[in-house]
Amino acid sequence: MTAAGSAHGDLAIAGVMPREVVTPRDRVEFSHIVADLHAARKAFAFVGGGTELALGNAPSALDTAIRTSALDEVVDYAPEDQTITVEAGMTLADIDRVLAPHRQMLPLDVLDRDRATIGGVVATNTSGRRRQRYGAVKDLIVGVSLVRPDGVVARGGGKVVKNVAGFDLPKLMTGSLGTLGGIATVTVRVYPIPESVRAIALTVDTAEKAAAAARAVHERKLEPESVVLYNYRTLVLTFAGTAAGVAEQMRTVELAGDEIGAAAAELTDLERESYEQRERAVRRDGDWRVRIVAPPSCAVATLGAFVAAPPVAVPVAYPLLGIARHAYPDAAGENIIGDLRRYVAAATNGTGRVIVHAMPDAARAAVDAWHDEPLPELAVMRAMKNQFDPLGLCNPGRFIGGLS
Repeated sequence: MTAAGSAHGDLAIAGVMPREVVTPRDRVEFSHIVADLHAARKAFAFVGGGTELALGNAPSALDTAIRTSALDEVVDYAPEDQTITVEAGMTLADIDRVLAPHRQMLPLDVLDRDRATIGGVVATNTSGRRRQRYGAVKDLIVGVSLVRPDGVVARGGGKVVKNVAGFDLPKLMTGSLGTLGGIATVTVRVYPIPESVRAIALTVDTAEKAAAAARAVHERKLEPESVVLYNYRTLVLTFAGTAAGVAEQMRTVELAGDEIGAAAAELTDLERESYEQRERAVRRDGDWRVRIVAPPSCAVATLGAFVAAPPVAVPVAYPLLGIARHAYPDAAGENIIGDLRRYVAAATNGTGRVIVHAMPDAARAAVDAWHDEPLPELAVMRAMKNQFDPLGLCNPGRFIGGLS
């Protein structure tokens, strides 16, 4: 084990510095460290590559940060089965390098593949534009092993040795933000690298027409790899697969554009990359970064109307998924979050959510990262937390409802 003190400023979790940072050298040491912290009644959190440390509320206590970066080995890889099992600290870039010789890929879109670890991606439920085709983390994860808050190792899903009875651990750990235990290994489904990737843009002049364009794509039963709306005016569809199949779908989109009055233009590889850079910028830049989740039927029209007033840095939306991302400067953020939450709640009959992925530390006392009002599912979540972590030592206070 390696240890370091509070000089590790890059490991501030939602603005809170741990008293110490420890890095287990292997999974056995990982479980021993957690068991020791549990016995000492110390509060702890897990850190992978540190790419999503701003997500969530400030921890109510944080004695130790456990960094998983040394847990970076391939446990099992079966190319013919299209699954791979790796330790939680392995970065997505390293997974890519293992898969590439077999012409396979892990289609999870993160901001920094050289830093983002698979354990962190699962814990934060991070995905991006290719979720349209391949699904979210919960759709790709097959199995998981974790170190419970008391240091006991549990496993669930594929490659099972020991299960936790009654729980679907892979799904349970997805998006749990390290509040139920530390992920040790992950088994995920991988996919063949497509033969052809092409993109086409449909440009409209109103958010309502953008919504119509998204509906037109959905109604034609197309299978885009991604559907991303930029500034609620330009809908970019990317198709991946065989050259013939991609070409046919591109032609279908052109016809759909003609029918709804949207200008259609195929993008060069450079233009496609430029749009993807803009998407990444909204997820990465801005003092305030938010993710809005709403029913797909109303996501584009309602949010498109809202962005006319606030200073949004080129918002992006995934209209067929019902997700949008906005970024705001510091001066505008705090007031906008409240307005946005009220607007989304009214427009979606209370079913929409506004999650703050990043905010200035000074605002954390006044703004809840998850929701202003109690959520109906909070009681179930609290019961689950109490079952896994009755002492409330594992990342206390950071998740929805201040679970601890």
